[in-house]
Amino acid sequence: MLVEEQVITPRRNDTVADTSDFADCLYRLRSTYQGIDQQRMTGLGFLFDAFLARTASDSPEDVTVQVDAVRELAADPRALGRADRDGTDYRNEAQQRRDAYAWLVERTSSTSLMHMADALDTTVKQVRSRVQAAAAGLVGLPAFTAQARAGVIGYDRYLHGATRAASLEPEYLADFDAGLARIRVSDMTAFKCAVSQLISTLVTREQRTRQVRDRRAVETYYEPHGLEILIARGPSHQIALLEARLAGMARSVIKGLGQPLGVPENHEIVDQRGMGELMFDFLTGSQPAGTLTTQPVDGDSTPGRVGDSTPGGLDRCIVEAANSAGIDIDATAEKIADTLAETGVQCPVDGQWLKRQARITITVPALTLLDENTGEDDDARVPGMVNGHPIAPETARQLTGTGHPTVYRILTDPTDGTALDHAAETYTIPEKMRIALVEKWQFCTLPGCHRSAVKAELDHIEPFNHEDPGRGGPTSMGNLHPLCREHHQMKTDDRLRVTRQSETGMLTWMLPGGHQLKARPPTNPIGQTHAQQLLNLTT
Repeated sequence: MLVEEQVITPRRNDTVADTSDFADCLYRLRSTYQGIDQQRMTGLGFLFDAFLARTASDSPEDVTVQVDAVRELAADPRALGRADRDGTDYRNEAQQRRDAYAWLVERTSSTSLMHMADALDTTVKQVRSRVQAAAAGLVGLPAFTAQARAGVIGYDRYLHGATRAASLEPEYLADFDAGLARIRVSDMTAFKCAVSQLISTLVTREQRTRQVRDRRAVETYYEPHGLEILIARGPSHQIALLEARLAGMARSVIKGLGQPLGVPENHEIVDQRGMGELMFDFLTGSQPAGTLTTQPVDGDSTPGRVGDSTPGGLDRCIVEAANSAGIDIDATAEKIADTLAETGVQCPVDGQWLKRQARITITVPALTLLDENTGEDDDARVPGMVNGHPIAPETARQLTGTGHPTVYRILTDPTDGTALDHAAETYTIPEKMRIALVEKWQFCTLPGCHRSAVKAELDHIEPFNHEDPGRGGPTSMGNLHPLCREHHQMKTDDRLRVTRQSETGMLTWMLPGGHQLKARPPTNPIGQTHAQQLLNLTT
């Protein structure tokens, strides 16, 4: 049978044609997800209504009046025919909302939630968590809820804020609501960090201590194929120090710097593990410590690597077979096994090594450091931060007072959390400026990137003028920003472009296709609280 070759003429598909333009696709994507967010907010309201109806049915006494009052507090003012209200109106009813939320919390543990768990095809525990978040958000966070209903923030941000609110005592909800409404950040990662900082300014010293003490834990989760996940929860500064030491050890191995780790002088590192593998293996050594694969180095030869043809490399172990065209595999493998050694190493304790390889940044507000901001009220002290994450004031003050070489002390402007702006006359970035920029931005400045500024590279927005440093591209706070290695390389390759507005400090990113994204330094509730305390002292 003969098969004739046919030429297939593609037919025009109007649907495909309409969605072939990226701008149209992006518009449809954004519009669709905004609609989904509104539906999820509506669904959260339905879940809360079902919980209230179940509460009324399960209660031995008549709670109709209380349920109706709660429903009115949780309802969208526009649905009740009322105009949108401002924060002042919400604060006037703060006590009523606190009492209503406390009343609801008592009933989340006693009300039957099996019906809703079945309807949502989930567990009772999960439904209870959602109900508690709904109660905290719809009743306790009216200003924040209004932002979500108006589409100012997305549902994921709203749910995160409401979930964190469920862990607070009712007395803090009004201040937490006001703080949430003031947060201005470019992406979800920065929002979560700002929420944590906000909570740290609200809870008392006793609560902070109890939470850190009670929540210390090591959790394990098993996954298929022999993989297990280990999660360690504990004080921020201890976790940060552990991570810094592990990363420092791993970097030393990758760079071939074995002597500080305890590798003998006549051995060189030929270990092939990556950064993450090394950090895990050192962690399970508990010191941190572990073993590395090394090979002897001839005293009169240049140290070699695997594959090198130098006398110090493993190529010297190759045994030629009787047939000159081949290699004696068995004899070669035996010689390599005799040559390689497993060398035990442990984290160095040398101060200079720790300062270079395992440093963390502790930021302490001036009044907390001086211990003069609160008089007798210890609970009102502003928390410190370790690598951008809040720690208790007394812990921050104690760490910075030790004078340990792993701690670099810097005093920042409490109004915005950064050092005073100053320019450098060289391309090299001063250490104080580097630390201030990390504290200012906290993350890679490309919106949507969650990589920490601590591990990022500092980029000149306007390229540095090496021939004439005084003309353009200064090494200054205004012309520098942190970028992760991936996005820094994309900017270097001219696939991304960024400009800075001098008046506001806002960054504008130009993406492929002509699309723009805005980025600003994330809100720092700890810095805002410290600024307010300074203002109170001077007025």
